Amino acid sequence: MKRHLALILLAGVLLLPPASLPAGEMRGHGMMKAAVPAADYPPMPGPGKKVPIGEGAYLIFGFDKPLKMGTVIMSVEVFTADGKKDTSVEVKVDADMPSMRGAHGTGDRPLQVSKRGDYVLPVHIMMPGDWELKLTVLKAGKVMFRGRFNFNV
Repeated sequence: MKRHLALILLAGVLLLPPASLPAGEMRGHGMMKAAVPAADYPPMPGPGKKVPIGEGAYLIFGFDKPLKMGTVIMSVEVFTADGKKDTSVEVKVDADMPSMRGAHGTGDRPLQVSKRGDYVLPVHIMMPGDWELKLTVLKAGKVMFRGRFNFNV
């Protein structure tokens, strides 16, 4: 009887999460760590419109074809306050479905600078539904702008 009681107590202790883990996290016990809150991404006007990014600079984004299932090429032009193209910044985008956050998310992917000085990236829209593009512009490694564009396919 004492042996059974000792085994039951030992099993109970082994099922408890270690005190060093944050609340809600149990490794190997089917629970996942709570998600870290996402940074604020204010809504941006639609494609083809000027989006102020700070210090008089702005960007204009667009797509090579209508937003529908398949791959579209997203392009972003960044301009200085005096209207000249600026390729000295880093532009990243994260495409995801808000209703299924993380299931189809790309994570922050850097856009590549084309010969024309546009930032471009293929974005794969794999299923119908609500989509969100989170855009981040960095200068010298520091975030100067964040914005999001939501659309439905």
